[in-house]
Amino acid sequence: MIEKRLRNVVISGYGYKIKCRKNLVLIKGENENIIISPREIEQLVITGAVSLTSDVVRVLMDNNVDIVFVGHRPKFFARIVRSDYNFITDLWRKQIMLPTERRLEIAKEIVDCLIYNKLRMLQHLEKNRDIDFSVEIDRLKYEREKSSTYEDIPSLMGVEGDATRIYFSAVRKIIPKEFGFKKRVKHPPLDPINSMLSYGYTILLSRVSYGLLLSGLNVYEGILHESYRNREALAYDLMEEFRQPIVDRVVITFIVRGMVKTDDFDIRKEMCYMKENFKRNYLDSLYSRFENMYRYLGKPMEFLDIIFEQAKKLSNAIKNDEKYVGFRYR
Repeated sequence: MIEKRLRNVVISGYGYKIKCRKNLVLIKGENENIIISPREIEQLVITGAVSLTSDVVRVLMDNNVDIVFVGHRPKFFARIVRSDYNFITDLWRKQIMLPTERRLEIAKEIVDCLIYNKLRMLQHLEKNRDIDFSVEIDRLKYEREKSSTYEDIPSLMGVEGDATRIYFSAVRKIIPKEFGFKKRVKHPPLDPINSMLSYGYTILLSRVSYGLLLSGLNVYEGILHESYRNREALAYDLMEEFRQPIVDRVVITFIVRGMVKTDDFDIRKEMCYMKENFKRNYLDSLYSRFENMYRYLGKPMEFLDIIFEQAKKLSNAIKNDEKYVGFRYR
């Protein structure tokens, strides 16, 4: 499967070969071929067994195209970037040496946003689906109030975990029982809903990480999430603001409109996979959501651009000691 969007190309499946033809990129599959200009895209996402030449890498790097590899689990496991890619050592130093009080201030804002966005999603669902989420909404409001009083990162992470459990206990009410969704399970996903969520969050993580890289930040140095080995902790921080508006919105739409069924998945004891045909439909809807217009700072803007703007806000907050204002979904 080759999915060409306005600013992204996604290759999913096996046997694809990516070559250069002059300064264009040719993607060849058994039943489909596509030629793209690297000037027209920002990101190439590869999931599956795909071969590409060094010429392709060079051409894409010359045009600042982000190359991302996503595994089956699903896990965002590799990225190719230019060797001179916007590495701003002074900003990285400020990021690493960020004072405790500033780190706490930004972390509180991120946690407040992630709880607020969960609240808004449940309120939208309650209004449109004739379902009672009042208990979960009240509990989330309490967690939000509680988070404002905490003065250390571990306590904020505890609130984040509690809010996530409360939120998914509510979402579970609208999910048909045949999907077997009991709670959020990350790695590996064991049921269709967790499979959709994990795959969507992986794609979202790659876009958030790309925005942070463009903003000159070190994606491995987290503020709320602890930096650990090769985990892109800062991308996980910023991603919290966009889980519900982008990924959850798509997944819930598939559920309530009957656009997904258990036959769309290969369900095994150790893991649940999306089948290729369904994955194509899901990715199409997910990238359509990235391209949806949303009123932001007084003007219509795609979610792709909003992510980048939030990354720049975070960069300015660290670089210039500005107040960080997170993204709250109306």
